[in-house]
Amino acid sequence: GLNLFAYGTLMTVEGLREALGTRADALTFRPARLPGWRRIWNVYRSEWSGGVLNLEPSPADVVVGMLIEGLGELDLQVLDAQEATHLPRETVYVEPLAGEVVPAQIYRRKKGNHAGKPSGRYKTVVLERAYRSGWEVYENLCRGTVDAAGNPLTFG
Repeated sequence: GLNLFAYGTLMTVEGLREALGTRADALTFRPARLPGWRRIWNVYRSEWSGGVLNLEPSPADVVVGMLIEGLGELDLQVLDAQEATHLPRETVYVEPLAGEVVPAQIYRRKKGNHAGKPSGRYKTVVLERAYRSGWEVYENLCRGTVDAAGNPLTFG
């Protein structure tokens, strides 16, 4: 199967259930680190009426998110349709907090298209899902995120 590294609303089973239905319940979710990247709020999504999270290379930083294992090619096609603003996806190497380094797909938009505020509703959902993903994920989201201009944003 294929792996996905999720850093926003897709970090929990609810986030994937919206796209994949009950297939999502068969997947494995593990906290993992992605070194050399950071979360940035620089993508506009109309369904959230505001800015959503993206990833950008940042040598000194690390993103702690969720490694999702057990996806099939068809699952990723369904997710591709939902995450179309962030295509094409790319392969990165993530370090599970327990276990060996594995390849995973990420969705990110190479060039941001939003300099405004984060979507309030998205922020609420993503904080709640990060909280349920574990302390490391939650703390990393709250402390290690920047706005579209690269200035630190703190939450929580």
